Amino acid sequence: MRVLRPDRQFPAAKYQQWIASVIAIQVLGPAVKADNFWHPLNGPTGGSIYALVQDATTGNLFAGTGYQHGYNRNAGSVFRSSDNGAHWSYVSADFFDVANPINTRVRGLAVSNTGIIFAGLEGAGVFRSTNGGTSWSPFNTALGDLSVRAVAVSPLDEVYAATATGGVFRLVGANWSADNIGLTNLAARAFAFGPGYLIVGTAGGGVFKRITGGNWINANSGLTDFTINGLYASPGGTRLLACTNAGLFESNDHAATWHALVGPFTGTTVWSAVEIGTSILLGTATGMFVSDSTGSQWTTATNGYTGTVCRTLLNDGLGNVFSGSFHEGVFRSTDGAQSWTQQNDGLYGRTVLRLVVSSRGYVLAGTNSQGVFRSDVLGATWSGPNLPTRSIFALNESPWGDLFAGNYTILPSGVPDGHAWRSSDDGENWAPLDNGPIPSMVSGFAFPSPQQVICSTAWGVNSVRTSTNNGDQWTQLSPGPGNEAYCLTRNSAGDLFIGSEGHGVLRYNAAAQTWTNLGLATLSQQFSIAINSQGHVFVGNDGNIKGVYKSTNNGDALSPLGSFPSNYGYVIVCLPNDDLYVGTRDVGIQHSNDGGASWSTVNSGLPVKSCQAMTLGPDGHLYAGVAGFGVYRSALPLVSQTAGDIDGDGDVDELDIAIFVNVLLAIDTVPIHVLRSDVSRDGMADGGDVAGFVAACLGS
Repeated sequence: MRVLRPDRQFPAAKYQQWIASVIAIQVLGPAVKADNFWHPLNGPTGGSIYALVQDATTGNLFAGTGYQHGYNRNAGSVFRSSDNGAHWSYVSADFFDVANPINTRVRGLAVSNTGIIFAGLEGAGVFRSTNGGTSWSPFNTALGDLSVRAVAVSPLDEVYAATATGGVFRLVGANWSADNIGLTNLAARAFAFGPGYLIVGTAGGGVFKRITGGNWINANSGLTDFTINGLYASPGGTRLLACTNAGLFESNDHAATWHALVGPFTGTTVWSAVEIGTSILLGTATGMFVSDSTGSQWTTATNGYTGTVCRTLLNDGLGNVFSGSFHEGVFRSTDGAQSWTQQNDGLYGRTVLRLVVSSRGYVLAGTNSQGVFRSDVLGATWSGPNLPTRSIFALNESPWGDLFAGNYTILPSGVPDGHAWRSSDDGENWAPLDNGPIPSMVSGFAFPSPQQVICSTAWGVNSVRTSTNNGDQWTQLSPGPGNEAYCLTRNSAGDLFIGSEGHGVLRYNAAAQTWTNLGLATLSQQFSIAINSQGHVFVGNDGNIKGVYKSTNNGDALSPLGSFPSNYGYVIVCLPNDDLYVGTRDVGIQHSNDGGASWSTVNSGLPVKSCQAMTLGPDGHLYAGVAGFGVYRSALPLVSQTAGDIDGDGDVDELDIAIFVNVLLAIDTVPIHVLRSDVSRDGMADGGDVAGFVAACLGS
């Protein structure tokens, strides 16, 4: 390392001038404790909200989320707000302590008249909280179907659960009892209560009604669609609303007959309905709509609403209306749905599938079905999404600074819509790189030489493609049809490695220009391949076989790492010192410092144990994408950094002094410069870093 001395290339007078200017700057900032291995970067916030409820005894709001928790698996959480949604806190860690996380998507929330909260989970039954959501326990005795679709509390404080295949259950004391006599369709989905009766909506069987003390009877007269997504009953039951896959139906005679309400939502999926005064507010697959008092005239109600699908609505009766969106979190209206404000502070429900931290210090998080979000290494704010509605399966930075992304998308028509994308402005804008057939998935990038890009694809078009002009045109370098590539890695000799689904790992020998199948052609997918400094190849798998395999012979003779504690190796990162970090679906993040012979768990600070994305940042910190909770950063760097080397060239010189001064003067706001200027590592680049920076310049 070279440090700056006044007797070298930098004149003494100028040196003293720079040092004086540095010492003259004093800006104070708070310290940050490094008590956990991981610290949150506070985003991206938002996500999919499936349920909203208010506790009338406290005024607290509760939101139930759902998100991807591993490949083709789902989970969920509950968040609580005590200030009308302005701030949220995570309160359902108990779900993961006693239930399989992949069964915890929250499909319903209800509160009893005494403040007991019930959460209906997609595969773990009902959880109950008796202390305002602070702690939860399973409440499933005699519940014959743990796939719960809705929970509800009647005006008489009776608790009901709607299940996917077991019909309706009623809570009797501490036990559940099936309540299905007369119910000819057991795919229960929603409840509503009228004076002296209960109605339930089903998937395929329409609406059923049960008068207190009686049996269920069919109540479908006038309905033309029998998949019921939601039900609403006005006070006194004078208006019932049924939300279906084909629009909205109304009953004014306690479900004896129904008639369609016609509007811009007709023929589309309606998820939720509430009344605002005498008007109806609808949440649909195409946004929100509000009616006049008769339900005959409709207007859009999306001013300030950035979501598309609205899954759930809540009117607290005190002037606040809340919308739970699909992907974009919670919105609040205080003017009768005329305008909306997004309220996601502390509310998380996005799963990060891919991560990259650029050389300038921008963090880009590629999410499941929600595009790319951007922050910086300081995690101050998040923006996005870019490439909205797309699942991001590849993110990488080229050595020349361009960012590349690949998405996995199949349109509703079944047409593949995967693309490679390039950004030349730190991820603010993206351009598609299309030349030739469009696949469903673009899964990886490699950069052998300046302006040369290699990318891997899958589904519809299975190939590896190469470009010599930064992705503007492509030619195919394919291992043959059927070998869809889920990941792509290149070793120092130029050999390529791809992982597939059911076809194993393939290696392309750059010198011989031939492909070799290296094995693992099982039902497992390979989602990550990493190569350490010794050329050892590590392969991460998705279930069915051991989570990580290793080869010490350039991919030949892959063998399982028997001590690895999971069958899920979603992402593998090799540090320069050959330490391994692996993200899993079920045991969090695993660390090995002996080539995979033994493993330790490094989850402190993480709220869940599913990680599908990790990357080493230019600041030496490790970054992780955590299922449903956004991005986390290691509290301390795992790769040592030279104090004072702000431009990252290995030297401490006059260029670093110039950058340091400009950072403290807020002239230079490049995130990596700001982070490296925090020489004292207290979380803030300020006057407290001056002494340490001067010492670094002097080499002391």
